[in-house]
Amino acid sequence: MRMNKLSPGSNMRWESSRMMLPEHVARLRQRKEEEKKVEKHELDEQELMELGYVVMDSLNHELDVKMIYWETGFYKEVYGVVDRVDMQLKQLKLRINEEFINVKIDCLKSVERV
Repeated sequence: MRMNKLSPGSNMRWESSRMMLPEHVARLRQRKEEEKKVEKHELDEQELMELGYVVMDSLNHELDVKMIYWETGFYKEVYGVVDRVDMQLKQLKLRINEEFINVKIDCLKSVERV
């Protein structure tokens, strides 16, 4: 008996089932990214006080700081100078070179002097 791609011993019969639609591949990648997400870190009062000292030093003396904060499931690390503290909106305005970003105070993980 001659072997062809549809004979029982051949793997070619199921070859077309290995194909995945681009939508499925995108959804699998999205699911993998979602699995990497972490929960937001909650700071206690003492940690908030320590962060406050470093933030106010940076604000008053224009000192560089390293800030780690949580955003949409991931921690981000940035270096810059605190430009403004807005207590009504509970956020910091950080100057990085010539750009500004706003970081919510409750999303902070750490602020360190550089």
